[in-house]
Amino acid sequence: MSSIDEIRDLRIKKLELLRQKGVNPYPADSKRELLLKEAIETFSKLEESKEAKWIAGRIMSIRGQGAIVFITLNDGTGTFQGLLKKDILGEEKLNFFSEVVDIGDFIEIQGTFFTTKRGEKTLEAVDWRMLSKSLRPLPEKWHGLQDLEERFRKRYLDTLMNDEAKERLLLRSRAVALVRKFYNDDGYIEVETPRLQTVAGGATAKPFITHHNALDVDFFLTIAQELYLKMLLVGGFTKVYEIGRKFRNEGIDTTHNPEFTMLESQEVYGNAKTQREFIEKLFKYLIKEIFGAEKVTIDTVELDFEKAFEVITFFDLIKKHTEIKDPASITEKELAEYAQKIGVAVEPNESKENMLDSVYKKLCRPSLVQPTFIIDYPVAFNPFAKRKEDDPTMIDRFQLVISGIELVNAFSELNNPIDQKERYLEQDKKGKKGEEEISPTDMAYLEAMEYGMPPNGGIGIGIDRLTMFLSGAKNIKEVILFPTLKPKEQSHEPKKKETMLAVAVINKGAKLEPWQELNTIAHLNAAFGAHIGKSLFYKNNVTTKDGVDIALNIQHAIMIKITDSSDDLQALVADARKMELEVSEFTREMLQTTNDKKVSEQTSAKNLKDIEHLGVLIFGEKKKVEGLTESLKLYS
Repeated sequence: MSSIDEIRDLRIKKLELLRQKGVNPYPADSKRELLLKEAIETFSKLEESKEAKWIAGRIMSIRGQGAIVFITLNDGTGTFQGLLKKDILGEEKLNFFSEVVDIGDFIEIQGTFFTTKRGEKTLEAVDWRMLSKSLRPLPEKWHGLQDLEERFRKRYLDTLMNDEAKERLLLRSRAVALVRKFYNDDGYIEVETPRLQTVAGGATAKPFITHHNALDVDFFLTIAQELYLKMLLVGGFTKVYEIGRKFRNEGIDTTHNPEFTMLESQEVYGNAKTQREFIEKLFKYLIKEIFGAEKVTIDTVELDFEKAFEVITFFDLIKKHTEIKDPASITEKELAEYAQKIGVAVEPNESKENMLDSVYKKLCRPSLVQPTFIIDYPVAFNPFAKRKEDDPTMIDRFQLVISGIELVNAFSELNNPIDQKERYLEQDKKGKKGEEEISPTDMAYLEAMEYGMPPNGGIGIGIDRLTMFLSGAKNIKEVILFPTLKPKEQSHEPKKKETMLAVAVINKGAKLEPWQELNTIAHLNAAFGAHIGKSLFYKNNVTTKDGVDIALNIQHAIMIKITDSSDDLQALVADARKMELEVSEFTREMLQTTNDKKVSEQTSAKNLKDIEHLGVLIFGEKKKVEGLTESLKLYS
């Protein structure tokens, strides 16, 4: 197989050949007359009319050679087949096509529409034209973009080659449009608030800091828009919302990205109860519009949006799912001991509410599958929520959890400037003790409150997590077009050789012939090398004493281990992906044929349990990979 550099050099020669023939490989204009979607929808009329039309798109496949060539075009709205025949197109044009065109190029073809003997809608070309010459090959479906990081880093290839990834991101766009419509129809107006702020307020989070040169002032990237929205209520607005990017300088995991999208809204004369009613209507509307039913199955989980959402207090939830029988009176020492007992890390001087929240996330949240409102939190949980009138130690706040995902945070907003100042002082004390995730005193906001703020209810909806829930995605990066990633030049350059490890695992239960086992290992390693690329190498060659260059092997250790079944391999893959390790897979279908189309058809026609995995390769931090595979035996 040619290297990427060799393929690129060959394509550049084809680029030069196009120019030598007087062809601009990147013209500004296109003669396209139909979207491919339109060609499919109006095909009967087009076929009957015999009128020649121009269609365009990226070439996804080229089949045949000599006098007849079939191509598949994709223009983003659909795919369509083209036929180039020597006796119709002409020998010169067909030969030139074969000389300079590759899979991945954008072209346009002109011709008439007909149906093949196999019933395939096709355009028979009488002319063709280059629109954009590609210099790099598209990835193989089964080896090019399997590991998570490469898919997220090259999202443009992911959405091109992976229909599921594209559909998930289109679902996000549709969900946002529906949420916006629901808010607008209810009388809200959409506004924009600053991204650069002098105080990182509105939430308890660690901010990013930047510097404005002209003003010579440090600014924080916004962690929340809540305070500005509430200032607008002081200014006479009644219902406002914003959908915007937020930035929090915190950890990255399957549900957190440093840059994310939030909807926040404020309604005058609203409270937690009215906002809860609003959210229930919103989610029932979303489910009905997207799925067409109120009882739906998302990621194999049956969910009922027909009935009223369940409601439980935060303390009752703790009592129900933990050994803590009196969360209100438990001491910090007792709570810290219990948290450590159940495997929750506790930082020095960590506050009681943070420990309670960690216990909740560990033991309670995963059990909340059906739509559930958690209400009534201790006052320390949020510095901006109003106290409950019947119990000043609690705040009038709720969260909506579905399928174990927190989707909404809302509360009756605090509009008492005296109480707000006291809450701010508590936050400042935490900051002095070293706690980074606080909401410091904002004097400008306090001043606005003192002019008089109407009672109001506020809502926060994480758009990324909403899309995760609707699509069944398990990783927040799946629903963000371009998630935050470590720069590639750093991603696979460990400080020491021993910090990274690759383990190939073979399914001995498949009873493969020796050559088949070697073939499986070879494919896994080829895919591994394609994923990671040259960053695996310390340098390309080493020169011997007598001046001969020898190509270096990869610097990371590769071990080969065995397991007894395909089920074991599938479970291993699932665990590895949860740990965000790189994974390559090899199945029976990939062994039986080298035809990607057949592999795709055979695999997509089966459920995962019916697919036989012959081998997998896992790569990542040595400790993680060793921990995951330590129980497996070495290959012998």
